[in-house]
Amino acid sequence: MANLLLVEDSEDIRNMVTALLGRDHQILWAPTLADARRALNEKKRFDLVLLDVDLPDGNGVDFLGSGLQEGTAVILLTAYDSVNTRVRGFTFGAEDFIAKPFDPVEFQVRVTTRLKHLARRETKNAVTSNLRAGLLELDLEKQRAFDLRPGTLASGGESQKKELDLTPVEFRLLLLFIRENGSIVPRETILTQVWGNEIHVSPRVVDHHVCAVRRKIADTGTKIESIYGVGYKLEAA
Repeated sequence: MANLLLVEDSEDIRNMVTALLGRDHQILWAPTLADARRALNEKKRFDLVLLDVDLPDGNGVDFLGSGLQEGTAVILLTAYDSVNTRVRGFTFGAEDFIAKPFDPVEFQVRVTTRLKHLARRETKNAVTSNLRAGLLELDLEKQRAFDLRPGTLASGGESQKKELDLTPVEFRLLLLFIRENGSIVPRETILTQVWGNEIHVSPRVVDHHVCAVRRKIADTGTKIESIYGVGYKLEAA
C-alpha cells in the first residue's frame, strides 16, 4: 500500500481518484498548495504526489520547481497540455503528465504502473546505499549526490563532502551513467530507465537534462561524453 498526496481542488476528481485507488492505497487530499505544504511538512514521506497544475493559490509546476521533499515522485495533472508546460515539469523532476479530462481506466493504469516502477527503483537502490565514480558519490537512500574533492573543510578541520544540487531526474540520470560504469548508454535506455516506457519524452528534454548534469559535475573532473547518433558515456575522473 502506497501513501499518495492528491493536490487537486476539484471534489469530483478527488472522488474519482478515491474510488479508483483508495482501496489499495492511502490517499490524503489537499485542495490547495497551502494544504499541500502543510501535508508535506507534517508527513515524513509520500510515495507519490498527484499535483494539479492550475490551483486556486498558485501554479503546480512552480510549486514543483520550488522544491519538494528529496526523492518525492510527482505526476502532474493538467488541462493545459502544452509543450512548454511539459518541458518545465520534466525539468523540475516530474515523473509523468496526465492530461485532463482523463479516462478513469487509463488514469488508474498509469498511476499503478508508475507506482510499480517506483517500487522497482527503490528495491534496486536498496541493494547498496552508496555508489562512487571518481570524485562523485551517490547516496541512494536519500537520493543525494556529493563532490568528494579534497580541500573543503568542515568546522573542526574535518573533510566535508560538498552536496550537488540535482533535481530528481538529474539524480536518476547520473545514477544510470555511473551504474553503466563507462559503457555507452543508448538514448532508448535513458528513456526507459529514467522516465519509463509509458511516457513520451522528446530528445530535446533528454539533452537538456544531460547538459544540466554535465554542468553540475564539471568541477569534479567527471565528464559525460556524447556518442553521436547513439547516446552518452560517463568518464570518471
